[in-house]
Amino acid sequence: MLPSLTAPLLAVRDLDKSFGGVKAVDGVGFDLGAGELLALIGPNGAGKSTIFNMVGGQLRADCGAIRLDGRDLAGLPPRQIWRLGVGRTFQIAETFGSLTVAENVQMALLSHDRRIFSPWRRAGGWRRADALALLEQVGMAAQAGRPCGELAYGDVKRVELAAAIAHGPRLLLMDEPTAGMAAAERHALMALTRRLVRERGMAVLFTEHSMDVVFGYADRVIVLARGRVIAEGSPQEIREHPQAREIYLGSDELLGRQSSEPAPDSPSLLRSSRLRGNDRESMNVISKPAPLDSRPRGHDEEKVKPLLQISQLRAWHGAAQILFDIDLHVRRGEVVALMGRNGAGKSTTLKAIMGMVRRRGGVHFMGRDLSEAEPHECARLGLGYVPEERRIFTGLTVLQNLEVGQQPPRRWPDGSPAPAWTPARLFQLFPNLGEMQGRLGSQMSGGEQQMLAVARTLMGNPCLVLLDEPSEGVAPLIVEQMARAILELKAQGVGILLSEQNLPFARLVSDRAYALEKGQICFAGSMSGLAAQETEASAPGFSL
Repeated sequence: MLPSLTAPLLAVRDLDKSFGGVKAVDGVGFDLGAGELLALIGPNGAGKSTIFNMVGGQLRADCGAIRLDGRDLAGLPPRQIWRLGVGRTFQIAETFGSLTVAENVQMALLSHDRRIFSPWRRAGGWRRADALALLEQVGMAAQAGRPCGELAYGDVKRVELAAAIAHGPRLLLMDEPTAGMAAAERHALMALTRRLVRERGMAVLFTEHSMDVVFGYADRVIVLARGRVIAEGSPQEIREHPQAREIYLGSDELLGRQSSEPAPDSPSLLRSSRLRGNDRESMNVISKPAPLDSRPRGHDEEKVKPLLQISQLRAWHGAAQILFDIDLHVRRGEVVALMGRNGAGKSTTLKAIMGMVRRRGGVHFMGRDLSEAEPHECARLGLGYVPEERRIFTGLTVLQNLEVGQQPPRRWPDGSPAPAWTPARLFQLFPNLGEMQGRLGSQMSGGEQQMLAVARTLMGNPCLVLLDEPSEGVAPLIVEQMARAILELKAQGVGILLSEQNLPFARLVSDRAYALEKGQICFAGSMSGLAAQETEASAPGFSL
């Protein structure tokens, strides 16, 4: 039974917020009661994070009211709102990378106890047992001594949650809490959150793009589009809501919400959720679908020399060895998925190829030895890299970000011209970006930033792209658009090494797969072979 909302803990009324000529939030209102989980979902750019920032005090509303247990929060700074009992996790995790996991939680406890500036006691031992207990709750106690900067992104999110609940909040704001986590980790974290809500009478307002999390754990769901509420109800009511499906939820098949998955070449995966008429034009969510049979014509795959050849690759973060003798290759016009759970070494593999971490072993790209090359040298030779963290220039516009990444056209090893990208071509590939050419990166949603990160890399005219978790943290329909973009690159002969946890997405776009476990390759073969081996029970590191 849902808690009574007659006296809500959080009451939001007629909330408005504009950025220049863009109205990010338009008349939004809702109630949230103690002991309730309320999911706020919608397309990238719908206004979800803006609402979070207004409730948390990071932004001031243009008009409207936000009341916590009857107290008006308007104009209060974030630290004072935090003192009133509002915890927060962010879309992009906010932790101290140079501090250990335990020290990050201890910092939150020091702040709660008002001891941040105390000169009389060493901070390293402050309430360490309490910090470890919090880390145990989120499954991170075993890594208490590791610097946060060495963690996989999903693990960083769990550390952030431990810090957020350190002061016992009455209201917890969770902005994409499970981003970067595998299926089993997502469910474990949200089960913990639900237990905390029930035991402490705490309220949780969360945004999320993983629909298994939303439909599995939310008591109620609100759907936003262009800053307005378009639907509100139970998870089942929202699942069946026609407008919510059209503008946001998209294809069940691509999202892995059905037990049976069609073959990777099934066109229904990309066609089943295209918008119709004015809705499609107004939301600018999906471009024309790329051909699914997208292997370059005239290529005998077995005779094509690999664009990228990795042999006996080892890599380290500081003194810790992460990769152990990795062998893999990627051919022209081939998408290869690098699968595995958080901490398996996927992102480290991509960084090692680019020369961003200490490495040993063979890295050959289009006949050149890159084993000693610096990252900028790899990029100039036509090796593109899209990091999981996106790393766009937030003070530059969309068009300026693209111009920064521009490099001259390239040729394949046989002398034929490689694909050349211009802003105009990229706006056809990512129509959302074409609608916001003058928008600053700081005013873009997470999914829009992900598209911009990919587009900026393509402006370098790469022959091969290292793509780290492209489907993570973006709306379901944007995931479909990202799939089409990958298939379009593949059709033009670009090689792609794709780090992923979303198995349905990887199956749709990839030809082959390597699976990593503890820095070693434990599987190499076809996507169908991987799917046949991996199940939720046998490999919880994959998002089945």
